Amino acid sequence: MRKPGKRGNPRMNLLIIRPEDLSPERRFTVTGERAEHIRTVLRAKIGDPVKTGFLNGKTGVSTLLELEKGRAVLEAGEFTAEPPKPLPLSLIVSLPRPQSFKKVLHFAVSSGVKQIIFTHSAKVEKSYWNSTVLAPESICTEVIEGLEQGFDTVMPEIRFYRYLKEFFADAETLFPSDSLKIIAHPGRSAETLPSGAPHTVLAIGPEGGYVNSEVEAFAAAGFIPAAFGSHILRVEFAAAFIAGFLMHR
Repeated sequence: MRKPGKRGNPRMNLLIIRPEDLSPERRFTVTGERAEHIRTVLRAKIGDPVKTGFLNGKTGVSTLLELEKGRAVLEAGEFTAEPPKPLPLSLIVSLPRPQSFKKVLHFAVSSGVKQIIFTHSAKVEKSYWNSTVLAPESICTEVIEGLEQGFDTVMPEIRFYRYLKEFFADAETLFPSDSLKIIAHPGRSAETLPSGAPHTVLAIGPEGGYVNSEVEAFAAAGFIPAAFGSHILRVEFAAAFIAGFLMHR
């Protein structure tokens, strides 16, 4: 399904496979770090159940048939349980440094965010767009690991805008019309934001913040500037902190 990464996923709460991975006998093979997770973290024995889900599909249980270092063979049962409901949040983030990008993506996917947008902005280093973490295979690996941690199967929509003006050209059609749209920027207190919106769109700038012209462009697109405290956080921590605040107030 995917090549093993350089690191395992110590939080693999769900083993994700594709229907085409199954043999006619509904058997499939897992190799690399994921097999080692079954062996050394789950400490599964032959005959034990392993929670499994089809990518973009339902979840269930597979039975462990064979296990050795770096390789496991399982038999899929009937997958009938629905994946968790998505978080009613769209996340827009100015492209951060490569390691922060991976953390933001992993957080968003494992939390159930199904629309993730990365954009350029004035204070984003142009070299970030050439990073290998943006390669499709690298993104796929991070997304699968996020889904496996979050006990989810549904791939998110991920978009990239190398020019912010192209994002604004699409912005009107990207989100539900009744969304509450917020930009994390000094303005009104977050405590005074309207409540009850069925969907929220959150824009987070680079660690240096958005420049004034960018804030004005977001405001023109219907985004409300809101302050979420006086501390300056790394982008990945800001995303988690603000998303948690908005989803649980």
